Amino acid sequence: MNIPGLEVTAENYEFVLSVSVLAALLCFYYFVRNWKRLRIIQDTPTARLRSAHQGYIELEGKGQLIEEQPVYAPLSNHLCLWYRSLIEQQETFTQNGRVQTRWNVVYSNISNHRFKLTDGLHSCYVDPGDAEVNGIEKLVWYGNTEWPTRTQLLESQSVLNKLTNSYRYSEWLILPGQSLYVLGQFRTWSATSQHSVREVMIDLINDWKKDQQQLRNRFDSNKDGNIDQQEWESARQLAQSQAQQIHDQLVLKPDEHIIAKPDNSGRPFIISVYSQALLTRKFRQSAHMTLTGCFVLIGYIAWLVHSHG
Repeated sequence: MNIPGLEVTAENYEFVLSVSVLAALLCFYYFVRNWKRLRIIQDTPTARLRSAHQGYIELEGKGQLIEEQPVYAPLSNHLCLWYRSLIEQQETFTQNGRVQTRWNVVYSNISNHRFKLTDGLHSCYVDPGDAEVNGIEKLVWYGNTEWPTRTQLLESQSVLNKLTNSYRYSEWLILPGQSLYVLGQFRTWSATSQHSVREVMIDLINDWKKDQQQLRNRFDSNKDGNIDQQEWESARQLAQSQAQQIHDQLVLKPDEHIIAKPDNSGRPFIISVYSQALLTRKFRQSAHMTLTGCFVLIGYIAWLVHSHG
């Protein structure tokens, strides 16, 4: 029952045992993680945008750019909703008398631009920060400069290109118009609920205080160089009047709906190009695979302990 290519001896027994225990723990961790996501997706009803309640929900729709805010992936220059970009440089080194290669990361970037999710009639904003993104388009190509000179690629290049190029460029994309599944915290932001008349008034007065000379010019009616209590009362009344006008304008602003990372760290925030059914199947398969791997490793650990005990 030895691992292929690795004979367990008295000298390396403890190392092999430690690695096997660690691998079993990792398999169990990913089993729990995948199973938890599977159960949450199955137990959370899909909400409609027009009637979505505040809190932890799941939504389905199509991704859409925010008007006049196009987003371009930094490496491929593709128009997109979200991207993750990676540049790696190939390094050749000698280890144990053998020439080997590895890829070292020289640039990494993840989009934090908001985009819209729409069902055709209604929409909300999606804040992708710290999301688990699944099923995205991936591009891979190669070059001899740290920053790629080729953009607007329509498809990934063959891996054979890496034989003559020392840089690898990878980009994962969510494209406009793709169907999306989103699981996260849904909130409605209202301008008037965020800013009371009093808060607007205080902000105004604080702004006035930043320019003391202008403040005296406006409210020091007796020109003694100081603003007394009566003059401060006049300033306060004017600030309150202007704050009420500003607040009345805020009432006209429409509410903004947004789905983002939950406040509860135990709840996942998922954005997926896969449908809910396909995503559920993938999490179930991953859970079964990791649980099987965990049982196999436990059996191997038991054999190791028994045979070298």
